[in-house]
Amino acid sequence: MPLTRKARTVGSSLVITIPSQIAKAHDIEDGDELEIIPAGIGEFLIKKVKKRPKKK
Repeated sequence: MPLTRKARTVGSSLVITIPSQIAKAHDIEDGDELEIIPAGIGEFLIKKVKKRPKKK
């Protein structure tokens, strides 16, 4: 399911948002660590590598 998002500047970084439906479907939550892997010119693989510990 292709999805188009616009990159925007926040401070000195570029940010791309993940829609809540996709985040929920892939168990991505605020604070989770994601790895961005270049896969070719203009292509990337995004992989969840670490889940943030739950607050008690």
